[in-house]
Amino acid sequence: MAYTLYKGKKIFFEVRGEGTPLIFIHPPAMSHLTFRYQYPLAEIGKVVVLDLPGNGHSTTEVAEALSIEESAECVRAVLKKIRAKKAVIIGYSTGGSVGQEFALKYPELTAGLVLIGGFPEVSSFFLDKEFKLGIWAAKKKWMNLISFALPKAHFKNNKHAKEMQAVIKEVKPDILSETYKFGYEYQSIERIDELRMPLLLLYGKNDFLTHNYIYDFVSKVDDVEVVYVKGVAHQVPTKRPDECNHAIREWLLRRQIL
Repeated sequence: MAYTLYKGKKIFFEVRGEGTPLIFIHPPAMSHLTFRYQYPLAEIGKVVVLDLPGNGHSTTEVAEALSIEESAECVRAVLKKIRAKKAVIIGYSTGGSVGQEFALKYPELTAGLVLIGGFPEVSSFFLDKEFKLGIWAAKKKWMNLISFALPKAHFKNNKHAKEMQAVIKEVKPDILSETYKFGYEYQSIERIDELRMPLLLLYGKNDFLTHNYIYDFVSKVDDVEVVYVKGVAHQVPTKRPDECNHAIREWLLRRQIL
């Protein structure tokens, strides 16, 4: 285990492999365990997983939730700690919003950007309802329900689901509610044309939450590729890890990003 700090808050991170860092950014509450199946990518680069403050092994006794912008600064703090000049930023779901913000603020540090089920704003009917449901459940302090539903949706392996369940139960409900709210309110739609680095979009073929956002990226970003993963909805990293890893590996090597 390794740690760094952002404004006095501990940030846990773990490094596997050598070479260009591949920084993985998780959605609210789910921690670095979201990417437990992406460790094989350490064969081609330095896999770095982290827990944003308030989640997992990082500081859980936080007074207030971190905004998307502050979360991006936490990613920057990890990069400084490992003395990386550039990194490939990989964000899943709301973690993709953090990834977008990092890439927009630090383009010189971003060798490539991968968004798995990513979106530049919450404007579609189903994604809007998904966020509002999460905010409502967290406000109700229904952490037992949230800690059951999220792992159940992501893992077939019961042991792995229970490990994430235990981590989610430790998240403060008021912090989670505010984190969801920050994700709900975040917008990069008017700035994504500023993304100059290579962009890879990964979407589950059955992901009705985010497909409509593909046009926004394709129409505004110069260097973008889209990969659909069959047999899965939103949960690409955990439900189709082999296909997810293959798509990332093939893109990185073919584009000579590493």
